Amino acid sequence: MGIVMMLVGLGMLVCAIIVLIKLFQNEGVLKGILGLICGLYTFIWGWMNANKLGIKNIMIIWTLLLIVYIILGMTGPGFSYSVGTPVTTP
Repeated sequence: MGIVMMLVGLGMLVCAIIVLIKLFQNEGVLKGILGLICGLYTFIWGWMNANKLGIKNIMIIWTLLLIVYIILGMTGPGFSYSVGTPVTTP
């Protein structure tokens, strides 16, 4: 499971770098640095400009990888969620 998560994370990083390059090219250095510091800004900016810049496929891939990463993180070891009163065993 850990290797799959690393591969998905690497795919997300590649997508983020591609969108970040487009951000620097179209918005300048200041917004590019903001995108470098805050990946959420890069993600939202990418979706807002996906059609104009022709990066819709990259954004779809990035979004799907993000969803897969979240699902893998939730189902992996160490994640547990319970509803109700905790039960203690002697």
